[in-house]
Amino acid sequence: MDSAPPQQTLDTNVDTILTGLRSDVFENANTITKWLLNQPEESRPQLAQGLFQKLIQDASQSRQYHANGHACVKLCSFVQQCAKSPDQALKEWASTESLTLELFQFYLEWYEHDPHRALRLVLDVLVASSTNNPNPETGRTIKKRILETLVSIVSRKYPKQLTKSGLQCLDHLFSKKVISLDDVALAYKELEPLVVDVPALALWKSFAFHLFSWMELTYICPLSGKCLVHIFRALDGTDGFTVGLWRQWLQEALIQEPDVLEDIKNYVLVPIFKTDKAAALRLLEEFNSSQPLTVIDQELSDQGILLQLATLELGKKFGLVEEPQSSLTDTQISLQETVLDSLLGHHSISVRSSAFSLLVLSQATTKPFSEVAFNLLKKHLAAFHADYDAKVRNEVLGLTKSLLRRAKNVITVAERSLTEFNNRSATGPPPKKKKAGPEAAPRDASEAKDILERHTAFIKWYLNFLKSELVPTASYQRHITAAKAALLTLRVGKHAGATDDTIDEDIVSTIASDSTWIRLLLDLLLDPFDDVREASSTLLGLIPQELVAAPTSSSTTLLQVLQEFCDRAAKLADRTGRADHGDGAARSQGLLCSWLDSQDSKIGHLSKIVEGIEGKIAKAEHDLGHAAIENPVHADFAAISYVWQVLAKDVYPEPQVQMLAQIQRRILACAQRIWKTVKHVLCDDSPEGHLPEEMEDIEGLDTKDLLSYSFRAVHESSNLLRLVMGTLRLKVSPGVPFPPLDVFRDTGFLTFEQLASLRHRGAFSTVSYTFMNCCQITQNLRTVFSEAADSDNLLREWYQGAINCIMTQASTTRRSAGIPSLIAAVLSANASSPSFDEVFCNLEEIGKKPVRQAETDGSNLPQVHALNCLREIFRSSLLSKRAEGYLARTLLLAGTCLKSEVWAIRNCGLLLLRSLIDCLLGTGESKALIESGWDGTSVRISYNKYPTLPGVILGLLKSVSIDENVGQVLNSAAAEAVFPALDIIRRAGPPEENRDELREHIETYLGSRIWHVREIAARTLCSFLLQTEWASEIGKLLSRCGHSMNQFHGTLLTARFVIERKADLGFDLKSDSASIHLLLDTLADYSERFEKCPEVQAGYLEVLNLLTSLKCLQGTQVTITPEALAKYGNSVSALLKMEVALKVVHETAASGDVAKLRTHLLETLNRDINTANRMLETIPSAWEKTLNPTARSGLCNLYMEVCNTSTAPEARAQSLLNLGALLNTAMLHSDTAELPTLAQLDNLWTNLYKAEINPILSCAIIETSGILMVIYASIYKDTLPDLQQRLRNWGDMILDCLDVDNSFDTRFAAATSLKSFFLAHTPTTWDSTYLPALSALYEALIDDDDEVRELAASASSGPLNAYLIAPTAADSLVAWMSSKFSTKKELISRVIFRMIGQTYSAYSLSLIPAEELLRKAMEFDDSLFAAEEQNLFVDEIRETIRWRRVFIGGENGILTEWVIEGLESILKLIEERGDDGPLGWCSDQHVFAVCARVVLCGVVVGKENEEVKEMLGRLREIGGRLHGSILEMVGDV
Repeated sequence: MDSAPPQQTLDTNVDTILTGLRSDVFENANTITKWLLNQPEESRPQLAQGLFQKLIQDASQSRQYHANGHACVKLCSFVQQCAKSPDQALKEWASTESLTLELFQFYLEWYEHDPHRALRLVLDVLVASSTNNPNPETGRTIKKRILETLVSIVSRKYPKQLTKSGLQCLDHLFSKKVISLDDVALAYKELEPLVVDVPALALWKSFAFHLFSWMELTYICPLSGKCLVHIFRALDGTDGFTVGLWRQWLQEALIQEPDVLEDIKNYVLVPIFKTDKAAALRLLEEFNSSQPLTVIDQELSDQGILLQLATLELGKKFGLVEEPQSSLTDTQISLQETVLDSLLGHHSISVRSSAFSLLVLSQATTKPFSEVAFNLLKKHLAAFHADYDAKVRNEVLGLTKSLLRRAKNVITVAERSLTEFNNRSATGPPPKKKKAGPEAAPRDASEAKDILERHTAFIKWYLNFLKSELVPTASYQRHITAAKAALLTLRVGKHAGATDDTIDEDIVSTIASDSTWIRLLLDLLLDPFDDVREASSTLLGLIPQELVAAPTSSSTTLLQVLQEFCDRAAKLADRTGRADHGDGAARSQGLLCSWLDSQDSKIGHLSKIVEGIEGKIAKAEHDLGHAAIENPVHADFAAISYVWQVLAKDVYPEPQVQMLAQIQRRILACAQRIWKTVKHVLCDDSPEGHLPEEMEDIEGLDTKDLLSYSFRAVHESSNLLRLVMGTLRLKVSPGVPFPPLDVFRDTGFLTFEQLASLRHRGAFSTVSYTFMNCCQITQNLRTVFSEAADSDNLLREWYQGAINCIMTQASTTRRSAGIPSLIAAVLSANASSPSFDEVFCNLEEIGKKPVRQAETDGSNLPQVHALNCLREIFRSSLLSKRAEGYLARTLLLAGTCLKSEVWAIRNCGLLLLRSLIDCLLGTGESKALIESGWDGTSVRISYNKYPTLPGVILGLLKSVSIDENVGQVLNSAAAEAVFPALDIIRRAGPPEENRDELREHIETYLGSRIWHVREIAARTLCSFLLQTEWASEIGKLLSRCGHSMNQFHGTLLTARFVIERKADLGFDLKSDSASIHLLLDTLADYSERFEKCPEVQAGYLEVLNLLTSLKCLQGTQVTITPEALAKYGNSVSALLKMEVALKVVHETAASGDVAKLRTHLLETLNRDINTANRMLETIPSAWEKTLNPTARSGLCNLYMEVCNTSTAPEARAQSLLNLGALLNTAMLHSDTAELPTLAQLDNLWTNLYKAEINPILSCAIIETSGILMVIYASIYKDTLPDLQQRLRNWGDMILDCLDVDNSFDTRFAAATSLKSFFLAHTPTTWDSTYLPALSALYEALIDDDDEVRELAASASSGPLNAYLIAPTAADSLVAWMSSKFSTKKELISRVIFRMIGQTYSAYSLSLIPAEELLRKAMEFDDSLFAAEEQNLFVDEIRETIRWRRVFIGGENGILTEWVIEGLESILKLIEERGDDGPLGWCSDQHVFAVCARVVLCGVVVGKENEEVKEMLGRLREIGGRLHGSILEMVGDV
């Protein structure tokens, strides 16, 4: 035998040597290197290579098992020691290209999935091999190869996604100065041919935008930001690169990906601010010196402003930016007041919030505010508080907390400094020079005094502002924001170390001593919104005991005021029976209890309430009908709940504990008695319509009164019992008022009985919560009651009772009423007996019992209850986690139930399946996202977590497939069994292990006889094709269709859904031209077969039309013309007609043939209105790219012809909207060629009113009228003698459309019309002709719906030249109108009517007397369900104040007369009604509005009228007999 080659023999010897080494040699890198250096010199490189391979293999295994990185440390240390070895051969080996690149690949693979810190050593090896290589040429080659790989990773050309590790390596090489920009540019040019010949800055922009694109991935953001910072620093100072260019790049990056603003701020800008102050200042100067981009519809606008604000905010945090009028150093810049002013009123929510944050936040919490900053806050805070978006309001509250903390800290520092200055002796040593910086104290007493006065005045103003936001006429948004902000003013302390539990004594004293504050807060206890009531109650509860008992200015204490309020509130709650009144009255009782100063008085207060409710229940037991109207009990039960929450916080001596135990027994007895009284109402199978015969003759009683009384009684009594039983959860200690054991037991059995028999859904949802608490408390009973028997027996008893209900109770509802809640409550106790597994298996056994239709009448089906109980388990947040292990088998059970003969079981199975799917996929998705399906990449379900789930899905698909294969018709029941399996795959994607088999079964459903099954199957199959060669797969599906038209149709549906889904996911189908051409060629091959069935032909055309609409196909070569439909005879489908018509639209759009489009549209209009409507809807998008003046003119004529000739309102409406859109575009771009003539427009306007007008057409007429008026006023102004009258009539019409009683659609159309008019038309001179339209614009700005207000704000940007938020725009518009029309009598009249809140009419300038308005406002609606106001946004007081600012007097005789009559009425009312007080007659918002308007107008008139001035003086002297807010409006006259 020949001997082996020398190298092979050497390798074999190396392996043998390494295998025989002792383990201590591999202890660490030092021992390995020491052993290696002891070997013969000529064998060291080969031995080193063998050692390296062994170490890298060990490290790879360590990576696989997520070890601690010791193997990696050993590997890198070994290579580094070899590189420093005295042996030259080892040095050269440690720096070879192959070894370094192998380490590089090892690093990329490991760090991407597990960024272990030990891997940083690999980067050190790469740096050494590149820069200190014994062979410089090898070092340059290594650097080049590494750089090629990194650049390909950044530019998305690397076959694997190793971005995190690649960017980490790139950052390291930049930091160690291993690579330069020139190196990166050279590698990028070799990789990307498009940048070879471009200028250097264009190349770097391209590369930087690759880095920006990676910032959308959260885990890559920091690394991408670091690399961008390296590029910025390296480019800074080079030719052509400026901070302006850098800003432009950042803005364009934000346009492409708006969500990365915070990432750019944190990972690009912050590092620059931290390490390069000079560059940061240049950036700040660039951002601060340029005006904000506020041009309407400018693409860069919002993103540019947000970037500007984010940068300035960073500068402020780093102490480089100061507020306007602040003292500056050489390294600081000042914000521009005008810029901040415009941004704080900006229409964009993000811009406004960022501007507010910029103004409030500071590097130090003791940095004083400037006067300008306070003025800006005073100007804009009201708009922030009134914002309809709760997210904005919450952000504002968060910033308000910072604002208050900073202002209060400044006050504390100023007070301390002022004291030090005052105490310092005049002859003492000179004060030490204060350090400069954000926290520098005042330099002298004068500065300290100025700062103190400025900030104290602002706090005072802010409290008064909050008080004004709590008036009865303010909106919910203003009420809740002001109430929460007031809580912040109380809880934010004056010292930096103060916690949120600290109460500001000065603020609470100010509020407690102000009767108006107390009055407003007490009135808000009965606000319709629960969170407002809660905030008000919390605010009042923070007032300390010493202030409660102290006498106020009216010599009464707050306690006495509250006692009077409680009496009034209780009477009002009994009178109306409303939930908000009842809750408010109850909260006042709880507040009163907390203000009482002794335990005895508190217990006596509770006993008094219980005594009252016992009397009411006795009346209900005797006469339920009259009690339901006159003596509701829910407020009393709720009052006990709030009182008990106060009492449960204390511990008591034994006699009082016994007293409380007796009261608890009385409370339980009340709950039992009211339950027996109303049980027959709530347990009726149809409680919503149930009124017992004996009550039908009771006057004023109907079903809703009785049902409301009964439900609320059980609801509040159950809530009360839950709170009382909740005391058992408290820590055991002497004196805790635990309920007796017998009370707990009886409560549990009472709630069990209620759940087992209730049919009112709202009632049993409340009771179920109480019963759940009882079940959970059973596990802790023996810690409270040592004498208690085995608590598990009680739970077991309830469980057996629940099973008995399942087996015996009739199936009266499809959701089994309260039975599922019984089971869920028992399981929530998490007891060992009954265990979760026991209960679940028992329910499963009951649910799977077979039943045939012939064996049951559907009234007693335990299976229904069992399935609903299982559904409740998976829906419960407490139980669903424990139920995950049972999910797959429950899915199989539900699928089996779907094939049951009994409808009730099928229905419950379907409900169970929906809950299971929600459990798998979550419930936080929008409907659109659910319907769209899987995106092909995200992991929606971890099939590893549910290993049996794929098999269950496959089993469901197989079961129905087998039935169909043997010839059974796929009926609806079988289809229902298929849908859940298909739905899971459609939304979550297929599991890999069963992918092929699942796809095979799903493909069979494409040929189902049921259309809906084919559609769902096609949508599901779409999930399989997103990541494959989809066009070729569609071809394979078509080839397997044979002669089955159903199969062809299902395949065409699949093609359509794949195309739609790819388009939805942002995939550029035009770039995938090969797949599109392949699909079209394949479809063309089968086109003759498609023609055999009209539905299949329609599906084919649907695909073609879809591709055409996506601009992937030219709209030529219609495969079937409308005339060819005749061959189908009467069997032609409506869908085919529709698709053929749409194909005509696309074809004519491609050729620009308006005449042909007109012919087909008019013919279709006579035959099929629905198809014609669809054509009209499609025309704008289809013709968008081919629209020239000639085509536009033709389309305008076509639309007008349809409007003039058709009698169908829907077609006329769509044509009119299309016409308006065309004219709008033309006028906005000043492209007035080929517009309709004046005669055509007049004829159109006349004909629109001749035929039938439905609501849709009415809205279309209103919406389009705006652009028509623009054409009249701009194009034909010289030929229209009655233009002024037309403009007035149009303005009056739009104003009528904006009436609060009109529908949202009408008001939205009117606002759209105003936007069209004011954005496209700017007259050279504004005259009174435009006042009606401007009044309509103002009306839209104060509309109740935020969508209407936003449109109006956009419209107002025309005359105002600024796009502002609606409240700010309204203020600005009023001032603008005053500046333009101040001398016009019409404006003066309109201002008067706006001030008093009446509708202006040019034909009659008479005012409705204030006395009549007051009398009408005093009519109280005590019905159970009060009618909601049409406009909850408008505030009558704000309106009067806003218009009062521009009132210039003049001919105001009618206003003076109105004010005098109003003041007389108010004074007379005070004499008749007596003192107002909390919850008095002026608490009603309508009464308050009339009185406030009279007073506010009187203040203006009183400046020139002595009689009015005298009457206001009398009103002010009345003092506390009238609402304090109104008296404050009187002021000093």
